[in-house]
Parts: sequence; C-alpha cells; structure tokens
Amino acid sequence: MNAGKQILKWTLITIIAFTTFNLFISSKYNVERSIEISVPSHLVYGKVSNLQTWPNWTTWWEKDTTMVIEYSGSDSRINSKMSWINEEGEGSLEIIEESFADSLNTVLLFDGIPPAYGYWKFEQLNETTKVTWGMKGEMPFFMSFMTLFMDKVLGQDFEKGLEGLKEVCESFSFLNKNITLLNL
Repeated sequence: MNAGKQILKWTLITIIAFTTFNLFISSKYNVERSIEISVPSHLVYGKVSNLQTWPNWTTWWEKDTTMVIEYSGSDSRINSKMSWINEEGEGSLEIIEESFADSLNTVLLFDGIPPAYGYWKFEQLNETTKVTWGMKGEMPFFMSFMTLFMDKVLGQDFEKGLEGLKEVCESFSFLNKNITLLNL
C-alpha cells in the first residue's frame, strides 16, 4: 500500500510540474533562415514553387528513404500539393498563396499535429537573390515544451535545404550561361 501511495504521489508531482512548466513557455514558434543565391529571383522561385523539385535540394528525402510521395494539383504554384506516407505516418505540403517571384506560403500537415505554415521570401539584390525560408505555428498546451527545440531542429534542416537550393540554382544558372554562349 505504501508503494502505491509513493507512485501516486510522484505521478501527481510530475504532472503538476510539467503543467506548470508549460504555463511559462509560449506555444507559438517561428523558425527562419536566409541565404543569398547568385541567380535572379525568378529562377529560385521556379525551383521552390515546383514541389516536384524539392527532393533535389531538401534534406528530408535523405533522412527518410521509405517515403512514398504523390503530387497533385498543378505542377507548380498555388494549390499544388505533395503528400507522403512513411513509417511515422502521413503528411502533406500545399502551396496556399503566392506572389510571383516575391513570396510563397505553404501549409504543412502531419497526422495528429496542428498545421504549420511555411513562408518563402525572394528579395532581388544586385547580382543575387536573398531567399528566406520560415515556418510558424502553434503547439497544443501539453506540447508547448517542443517549441524550445523547434529552432534548432528545423533550423538545421532549413540551412541544409537552402544550401542544397543554392547549389541546384547556381549549377542550373551556370549551365544556362554555357548554353547561351554556345548558341551565339
């Protein structure tokens, strides 16, 4: 009987401590990373707005080779969608708003998790494009503690993805310059 009381006591203490901890943590998160890419903004926008190119530059496909992906909607732009199934469940990413070569907004859905809203900004500088990739959302109360780790976990994926996007866009730009020169 005494052991049962101890288990109950420590269970209640743990629940109260966890609940109190979550009271002081914001349930909202915003993760953002930027990079400069040496191509015009419309080329970068074209790669990001076409969801079928994402496996060429994001890291998620390297991390999970079991994903089965299906594309729907148009090839690019608003209402295009990619859905996937893997060992962890199902998810989808859909382009919900766009401003050609300026910005792009997405919604990311996973089973049992509130939606996350992605955003892209493309700012044409002199010879480069500043690309900003971000995601914001809100966690349920008892998952608020996860917002403490969002920047570190998602931020690393965004950084690697932006580096991959830079590599793809700049190599594509190099090929276009060579083709143009050969055609002259």
